[in-house]
Amino acid sequence: MNSRSLVLLPALMLVACGAGGGNTFTSFEARCGALPAPRFEVVEVPVTYVEDRTQSIDALTAKTGDAPETRLTLGLTTGKFGHETDFELRAVDDPEGGRTCGVGSVYVELSMQPLIVFIADELTATACGRAATFAHEMKHVAIFRQTLADAARELRSEIADKLGGGVRRASNRAELERQYKAAVQDYMGAFFRRWHGVLEERNAALDSPQEYTEVRRACP
Repeated sequence: MNSRSLVLLPALMLVACGAGGGNTFTSFEARCGALPAPRFEVVEVPVTYVEDRTQSIDALTAKTGDAPETRLTLGLTTGKFGHETDFELRAVDDPEGGRTCGVGSVYVELSMQPLIVFIADELTATACGRAATFAHEMKHVAIFRQTLADAARELRSEIADKLGGGVRRASNRAELERQYKAAVQDYMGAFFRRWHGVLEERNAALDSPQEYTEVRRACP
């Protein structure tokens, strides 16, 4: 009896930009100093799953990239580990001086949705095999849920240090937006590559020979 997990990783960057104003007769440096402090918020979409018992063993095996001649997949859990990230850049301009300053704020929503637990259609007639496979897949669901919580915790603890940095400066607003967007994208890209690796390692560790032996022994 073989059960596998599959992780898909989309990344979506949504950009919002706001402007900070102020009295235009106040000095540029004073207006920069009056900009609000950066804000960072990280939220998690609660992990839920849906069951799909309509796929055949061969279809599930194909989803994992294996060949039916070498490995059969009776259960499979797939999830999209992704994020939606909005940033706001509050900025003030000094067109005559050819300079802009700004402060960025970031909102990140982390999710593992959709999370789908597949149980092979052929197991419908074998209550014990279906239950044993489903119990194993629930362990994968727990890994997705725990990894989401761990990733969110780390992101909350470090995002201000990584993307804060106080007032940012550039020659104009477009350049400031470009630089900040690049900084957010680079950081979030590296963050998700690291945590995608953690998620894959945790799922692979569960799919051990010992675990499969226990699943097989669950049924006479």
